Order: sequence, then C-alpha cells, then structure tokens
Amino acid sequence: MTTRISYPPDGPFTLIARRHHSGAEHADESVGFLTSDGRIYRIRWNEGLPIGRVDAQGRVFRDTQYDERELGAFTPDGQVHSHGLFEGGALGWLDPDGTVIQAGLIFGEEEVGSVQGPQPAAAAAVLLLLFLPDEQERQHAQDRG
Repeated sequence: MTTRISYPPDGPFTLIARRHHSGAEHADESVGFLTSDGRIYRIRWNEGLPIGRVDAQGRVFRDTQYDERELGAFTPDGQVHSHGLFEGGALGWLDPDGTVIQAGLIFGEEEVGSVQGPQPAAAAAVLLLLFLPDEQERQHAQDRG
C-alpha cells in the first residue's frame, strides 16, 4: 500500500499542471505529479495523495476502493488514447514544449495544461485521463446540487 508523501518529493518527479484561462491570459495550477516508479499523486496541502499508476507498457491505471481500473494508454511521443472516457479513442497529445492539448470529435483543440520532468508523455496522459475527468465530474456535481 502506497502512503502519502511530501510535496515536492525527494526523488525525481514529473509535475502535472492544469491550465486555467482568463481572457487572453492563462495560469497553470499544479495538480499532481508522477514519480520515477510510475506512481501518480494528487497534490493536496503540500502532500502527494496516491491515486494511480502508469506502467512500462504505456497504460494509465486509477486506484479504486478494492483494485484498480485501466483508463487508457499513451505512446512514447505523447499521443493519448482513452479506453472508454468520452466514448473512447484519441483524447489529445503532448507538444514538444510540454503543453498538453485536448482534442477530439466532441471537443475542439484546447491547451489544457502542461507537464515538466523526465516522464512527459506519461504525465500528459495522466492529466487527460485522470485529472481532467475528475475536475469535470466535480464541476458537474456542483452544478447539479
């Protein structure tokens, strides 16, 4: 069982940031990080809360109460594919400068965040497959209630 760790962690990590747009300007908010062993952490109160992992085959997994669920996959060049979210298929990609782009049939092409560190393709996949859907679900729940 993986426990909480301090943020920033002691070893190498890849930072995951969500982009917020305000008119013509934007700001990136750090939302999580990926450690060198493939563990995904959400940043909360200067701690990393474990929420999933990536594996050597380029797959992204989310921790569940009793197990884990595979969300999608990524290629070494940063292409991200879903296994069911948004009807499955291509979700977006990583630009060479670390910018994460969300695109698809339903969504227009949009810069949704950035990543920085030794595992940029994996971190881009985590942003598109895990952090953005979580944020959209929280927003939807707030709108309903």
